[in-house]
Amino acid sequence: MMFGNINSSGAVIDELETGSVSDILLPNQTGRVQKVAVDIGGSLAKVVYFSTTEAGGRLHFQAFETDNVEKCIAFIKTLLGSREDGDELPVIMATGGGAHRFGDLLRAQLEAEIRVEDEMQSLTTGLSFLIREVTDEVFTYAQDKPMQFVNTGSEDPFPYMLVNIGSGVSILKVTGEGQYERISGTSLGGGTLWGLLHLLTGVQSFDDMLEMTKTGDNTRVDMMVGDIYGTNYDKIGLKATNIAATMAGVYRKSLGKQYNEADIARSLLYMVSNNIGQIAYLNAQLHGIRRIYFGGYFIRGHPLTMNTLSYAIDFWSKGQMRALFLRHEGFLGATGAFFNDDARTDDNTQRSRRRRHPRTRTYSFTENFSVAQSIAGAESVGALGSLDRQPAALEALPQLVDSQKHAYEPDTVDLASDVDQQTYWIQAMERNTRGLMQMAADGTLPYEGGLQRMQAFGKLYLRHLRRLREQPLAYGPMSVRALLGLREQCLHEVGLHDIFAEVKRRETDAALRQLPQALAAADTLNDSNGLRLLLQNVLAGNMFDWGASELRGEIADGELDFASARDRITWQPRFDNSAEFVARALDRPYTRAVVFVDNSGADVCLGVLPLARFLATRGTTVVLAANTRPALNDVTEPELTDIVRRVSSADASVRQAVEQGRLVVCGTGSSGPCLDMRMLDERLVGQCADVDLVVIVGMGRAIHSNYRARFTCDSLKLAVFKNQMAADAAGARIYDALCLFEHGIPDQPGQPQT
Repeated sequence: MMFGNINSSGAVIDELETGSVSDILLPNQTGRVQKVAVDIGGSLAKVVYFSTTEAGGRLHFQAFETDNVEKCIAFIKTLLGSREDGDELPVIMATGGGAHRFGDLLRAQLEAEIRVEDEMQSLTTGLSFLIREVTDEVFTYAQDKPMQFVNTGSEDPFPYMLVNIGSGVSILKVTGEGQYERISGTSLGGGTLWGLLHLLTGVQSFDDMLEMTKTGDNTRVDMMVGDIYGTNYDKIGLKATNIAATMAGVYRKSLGKQYNEADIARSLLYMVSNNIGQIAYLNAQLHGIRRIYFGGYFIRGHPLTMNTLSYAIDFWSKGQMRALFLRHEGFLGATGAFFNDDARTDDNTQRSRRRRHPRTRTYSFTENFSVAQSIAGAESVGALGSLDRQPAALEALPQLVDSQKHAYEPDTVDLASDVDQQTYWIQAMERNTRGLMQMAADGTLPYEGGLQRMQAFGKLYLRHLRRLREQPLAYGPMSVRALLGLREQCLHEVGLHDIFAEVKRRETDAALRQLPQALAAADTLNDSNGLRLLLQNVLAGNMFDWGASELRGEIADGELDFASARDRITWQPRFDNSAEFVARALDRPYTRAVVFVDNSGADVCLGVLPLARFLATRGTTVVLAANTRPALNDVTEPELTDIVRRVSSADASVRQAVEQGRLVVCGTGSSGPCLDMRMLDERLVGQCADVDLVVIVGMGRAIHSNYRARFTCDSLKLAVFKNQMAADAAGARIYDALCLFEHGIPDQPGQPQT
């Protein structure tokens, strides 16, 4: 059902930083609002709605205080738009106590059918959706280890316990899809803290109350173990700094404690959080559950709240359990209400896919941070992006190893934990962005979209980089892959979908004119020398990368030719065991190979295609996997399909391979320069069922990501270290070749590492 239009022409990016960013305008991004869900709790009302986009659709999140429910209703009314005679009545999925309390008001104001969804069902559906669909959704938090993201990998997410902290607290045990029971709860929740602080301090806003806790010192109010014993009570494991009795220090005149409202706020926050943590642990013990998720808008990414809950779980479990948090924790109910209909009508195909792989994404959403909002003000540890629905389901490559012994981690370097790398790459992205803007301004980069959009992109992306410099984990783990992906999201958000389209076309035409000569040169050699030359050509082609700042000037000025690119590459035994691959490939042909390609032009035409042709002529079926959507000068699936068509018309070997189905082009489902092997288009995954060779080409896909990836079949990683920092991190030199051949390893069962 569709209703209402969104037209954010001239819209601003909300809450990108603490200050206003109203000078960043987005171009005419329009969409039909298809569906709205609202979760109205005792304190807050949360809205989730879905709008259509050119690429598919987008899930949005918004929150209001329940005391201002009229603002929430007005917002939903704006989403719905006006109805004409004959239009069917829109449906609002509603959950939470307010769905009943404000039901009549919603119907009257919105002129819509209000479909009330069970609150507990909505919470569990929402949590299960977020665990499965959103990468880096789950994290742990402690004062000394803030935001450690949990890789749930391929493990079965059930059973788990959800501690939902709203005005009160409900504790649910979830054993499967739609299988849950409320096992406990407590009336001491967010409403308790809010009410007591209002009575004691007069503060009205929940955010203001959390702000107060930052400067408070609870030891001025609470009675501590040290106040009683003068030191630790080691025999029973109590430190002097442990709280013995909340607020009990204020009446002990002998202690001489002086306190203020901020001290009271911190004391009460500890009281509520500690009690919730202990009750949660006891229930987990009683029911034999080890995974405890904390949700509800009470948390709101507030560091002190999460640290207290984490400490309580760690203390009572003696370090055997951890408190798990979610970045979208405040929207569990609204998200679940949104998807409850889909969960009830879940068809056999979806169930079958889940049985095949527990982490299969039913809907396949990816998070988009181009227009991000803080969870709750500038002090929250993270931010929320919208969720973009992909046109196809995203699944893991069948040959990917992701086990306890070999946990898959797509990123090579964790920038959040390496300050030097972090500083370098943020500055590199800033230089890269200003370089693109300059190329657009002086005409070096011909593209459709206009200079104003390029300037809008620059402002948008540079603001994100400034935020990440201050909050490295705001958008999840920081990596080169994440920074490059965010850049593409910002380009697409302002309407610049393929800024290198003309460059790619021009370079591809030039490369295809050279292809017959390159093929003839390889064909004159014997198999061994010919295959070595083809590998060298793949690496030479990979030098033509507009994303490599060290080479961009030479490429733009036409100073880099194929022969000089090949001559510049250096070889070190540490990164080159190509001889082993050549021997294996010539010993017996591979049955089926998937080749993840990189750039357009010389890279794919003079490097990858000749290698694919060599394999195909020896009986190997070759699947060429290209980006589904544009990213800088990376070749896309439609472009590669056209290139293969053009080559097949001129080369008999390629034509025969295409006609016999031994040369296939498929989209990866990706739109970035790097690659997460857990999130590939299901159609590509279907093509890869019998693959016994995985080839990964390019610095983004084989160095910045997947450098340590292992597979159950043989793999070959081909790239050039075109960046000094990336080379230094690996112990390589600039322009060293990476030609890394690895035999397959068994995928040992077991839970992935976290």
